[in-house]
Amino acid sequence: MSTKSTLKEDYKSEIEERSEEELLEEEIRNQQTLDSFVESDKNWS
Repeated sequence: MSTKSTLKEDYKSEIEERSEEELLEEEIRNQQTLDSFVESDKNWS
């Protein structure tokens, strides 16, 4: 049982370490996706 909570803690701290950079990258990817949708929408009109 104690191992489970330790694993959970490790996982949590790992997520916190990576999350800021990953969030930034995801934000950029989302923006690029949005941009390409807007572009293709313009082309259809």
